[in-house]
Amino acid sequence: MKGKGYTNLTIPQARQLLAEDRRATLVDTRGPKEYLQGTLPGSISIPEAEMDRRAPLLLRDKSAPVLVFCRTGACSWRSAQRLAELGYTQVYNVGGYLEWLFSDPTQRFAP
Repeated sequence: MKGKGYTNLTIPQARQLLAEDRRATLVDTRGPKEYLQGTLPGSISIPEAEMDRRAPLLLRDKSAPVLVFCRTGACSWRSAQRLAELGYTQVYNVGGYLEWLFSDPTQRFAP
């Protein structure tokens, strides 16, 4: 399913993309406190409120896949849409951290 400038992926689709494209970046859009409580392995932190400032610094290749998630999946679409507005061409909303944990509890990672 497509949103405005981004595509929604299921967890299996997201895992496949991460495995197949080494340029893909997984972005945790939650705030610092939630990020420190646990995140997905290999993810970087760019809180939604800091997207405009930090995305250009951390996501230099605007053609590389960017997969965004939040806590429940209810807010990550805003970050995905904003990244598309900033010129990123392969933006994916991959739902919520909690959904990933329920699908595979071994995915929890404490930074």
